[in-house]
Amino acid sequence: MFRPRAFFRPLDAVLALLLTGASAWGFLAFRFSEGTRALVYVGDRKYGWYELAGPRHEVIIPTAIGPVGLEIGDGAARVISSPCRNKICVRTGAVRRGHSEIVCMPAHLLIVIAGDEPGRKNGEGLDAITF
Repeated sequence: MFRPRAFFRPLDAVLALLLTGASAWGFLAFRFSEGTRALVYVGDRKYGWYELAGPRHEVIIPTAIGPVGLEIGDGAARVISSPCRNKICVRTGAVRRGHSEIVCMPAHLLIVIAGDEPGRKNGEGLDAITF
């Protein structure tokens, strides 16, 4: 005799619980770290890096289309002036979390916020793990 198949089978619930648990673990394990310095790249070269701690100060970065003004300090970095047309980099606002970025494509400018990884203070800890 023909029996129609049920939409959910007993093992589907187990699979759904496993996927939910893995997703929750991924969100809990991935923690945002506060940034400690701003790495500035112009074109394909590293221009320099600036500490985010301390009072705010302005830095002018020379680019191919003109100078770009950055404000760095109080734990954040932001673009305050740019000669580009759309000013998307200015509208990005301040970034302060590790691995955050500000990009100005017309100026070929990239600002990456770098943070200390857990267990990596002053060069201590593991650098890489291979299997």
